[in-house]
Amino acid sequence: VQTCALPISSRLIKPVQDLIAGTQAVGKGDLEQRLSLPSHDEMGLLVHSFNDMTKRLARARGDADKSRHAVEQERARLAVILARLSSGVISLDRNLVVRTANTAAARILDIEVDGLVGKSFSQSEPESASPLLDQFRAACGLHLQRADSDWREQLQIKSDKSRRELMVACTPLPDAEVGQAGFIIVFDDITVQLR
Repeated sequence: VQTCALPISSRLIKPVQDLIAGTQAVGKGDLEQRLSLPSHDEMGLLVHSFNDMTKRLARARGDADKSRHAVEQERARLAVILARLSSGVISLDRNLVVRTANTAAARILDIEVDGLVGKSFSQSEPESASPLLDQFRAACGLHLQRADSDWREQLQIKSDKSRRELMVACTPLPDAEVGQAGFIIVFDDITVQLR
């Protein structure tokens, strides 16, 4: 009886051990795991389900990689377009943190783009080196605090060196999940045209 039980138990234990090893490999990211079908009973159904699951996970990962690549390509195209615009463009998330700012925005407001991105747009830093930016933030901030999400206004901002007339427009960025993802502020320096 003992010699007969050993082969039977190994036929049951081996597929379970394979499933455990396969599950651990998938947990570490190896989605190419395929187990051999030991039989056509419940254990075989379980192994078949495991193999089907890893195929679907691998396909989903491939689709996600393709989508991520497409998003990165679109983001790169948008960055090129924004860099070539003469209008300043600043995008804010719904918490009014600056997500993007183009070089025209930096030129018009006399700032470095890196000094703006990732920071709160509504809070001016005391050490700000740009009075133009401070005035721009204050004027836009009045609208944003009033939940004025879609507006257009002509602003005058001044520094010791210059005075600039800006045509500023703000519009909300919609998001299907949260309703409003943030804002985009577009502005042009119209000082020369007004002269």
